[in-house]
Amino acid sequence: MDSMTLQTSSSASTPRAATPTRISPGQRLLQAGMRLLGSIHPSSAATLMKRLWFSAPRSTPRATEQAVLDSGTRLSFDVHGRKVAAWVWDNQGPTILLLHGWGGYAGQLHAFVEPLHAAGFRVVAFDAPAHGASAASRHGGRRVTFFEFADALETVAAAETSVAGIIAHSGGCTALSLALRAGWNAPENIVFVAPFAQPSAAIGGFARAIGANQRVVAAFSADVERWLGHPWSYLDIATLEDIHKWRRLLVIHDEEDREVPLSQARAVAASWPSAQLIETQGLGHRRLLREPAVIERVLAFFAKSALATPRLGGDYLPRDSRATLDAAYEGFVSRTPITCAHR
Repeated sequence: MDSMTLQTSSSASTPRAATPTRISPGQRLLQAGMRLLGSIHPSSAATLMKRLWFSAPRSTPRATEQAVLDSGTRLSFDVHGRKVAAWVWDNQGPTILLLHGWGGYAGQLHAFVEPLHAAGFRVVAFDAPAHGASAASRHGGRRVTFFEFADALETVAAAETSVAGIIAHSGGCTALSLALRAGWNAPENIVFVAPFAQPSAAIGGFARAIGANQRVVAAFSADVERWLGHPWSYLDIATLEDIHKWRRLLVIHDEEDREVPLSQARAVAASWPSAQLIETQGLGHRRLLREPAVIERVLAFFAKSALATPRLGGDYLPRDSRATLDAAYEGFVSRTPITCAHR
C-alpha cells in the first residue's frame, strides 16, 4: 500500500475553531421519547431506532450541480419494480460510473463529469433508491439499505458495454463492496472517496444522538442482523474477501472528516494489496468531491491504468483521448506537491 498526503488549495494550515454541536428542539424531543420508551419497552425502542437508521434524508441538488445533470442525457432504470434516475454523458471511450453516498445524490459528483468526459470516457451517474430523483426503494417511504444501492449499481452497470472504473463516495463504497460480495464483476479500477467502511462503528454515535440506551442498541443490532441475513461485519469493507482485491484501488480521505474517521480509510487501504491511500487536509467529508487537486489525482489514476494496460479487442481508450490522459498524469506528477511513504 502507498500512503500519500495531498496538499490541496484549501488553507489546511489554518486550524478550524471547534463549534459546539447544536441540538434542535425536535432532536431533544426525540431523545426524551427514546429514553422513556427504552426504559419501559426496549424492543419497541429498537424498532424505532431501526426505522430511523434506515430512513435516508432527501437532498436537492444545488444550481451548479443541477446544471451539470441537465447537460447529460436522462435515463431511467427499473430496480425491484421502482424507478432509478440516471444520467449519461456519452463518448466513444469506456464508462466511468459515479456513485454517491447515504443521503446524497448524483449531482454531488458533478465536478468529475467534465474532466472525465474530456479525457474520452463515457460517464454515468445515478440516484440510489429513495435518494434524489429516484423513487422509493422496495421498503417504501424513505427506508432503504445499502443492498438496494448495490442492486441499483449492478442494474446500471449491466447496461454498459465496457466499464473502465468507478468512483464511489462514502456509503457508496459500502454498497460497492456488497455488490462485489454478491458476485458483481466490478471494473478493474476503483476509487473510494471518504469511504464509510465500517457501518457498525457508527451505531454508538447514532444511539447517543437519539437517546437509545445499551439494551435498545443490543436489540437493534441483533434485529438488523436477522433482517439483513448477515452479521454487521459483512458490511465492513476491510473484511471483503481477498479474491476481489486484485483490482486497483485509490482511497482518498480527509484528516478533518467529521462524519467518517480517517482510520476507516486506512483500514481499507491496509487490507488491499494494491491500494493507494491519499490523505488530504481541510476538506472534510464532501468538499473532497469538488477539490481540483483531488479530481486531478483521480484522473491521473485512470490515466495511468489506461496508458499502461492494453485491453482485449484493441486500445483501452480511443486514440484522441490518450494525449489528454497522458497530460493529466504528467501534470499531476509535476505540479502537485505531495509526500509519499511506502508501507
